[in-house]
Amino acid sequence: MNVEKLNQWLVFAANMGVLGGILFLAYEIRQNTSQMRTEASHSITEMVNSLNADEYSDPNLTDLLLRGNQNFNGLSPIEQYRYGQFQFAKINLAQYILLLEEEGLTDVQFPYVEVTVDTIRRNPGARDWLKSVEDTWVGSEELWGKLNTPQER
Repeated sequence: MNVEKLNQWLVFAANMGVLGGILFLAYEIRQNTSQMRTEASHSITEMVNSLNADEYSDPNLTDLLLRGNQNFNGLSPIEQYRYGQFQFAKINLAQYILLLEEEGLTDVQFPYVEVTVDTIRRNPGARDWLKSVEDTWVGSEELWGKLNTPQER
């Protein structure tokens, strides 16, 4: 009988060890997810800062973006290409943010996607640029829909 009781206590202790291991694993997964969210948010902030620095520190790019936002078709082919590459960089970042948010891996504290979408919607040259890439769009349908939904007033 003592062997039976000892056996029951050993099984109980083993089960408690398994439960403790599962709880520890859940804690570690939560910590890892939290760290991933923090790193992703930091990475996004760095990318936004880099794009902003490019835009504001290069007067030629700033001029090109202002002119392109008003009249994309009035730009030279080289200017259209440069304008488009900058817009693609912004849209790629928006796509990245949407993906991470969908997966629950980031918590961006500023409305980057909404601001980017609004900027394209309210600038006629940016809308013309967007139309020019419609046949070659490789982003998500969700982002394409946001970019092409009429602006609410």
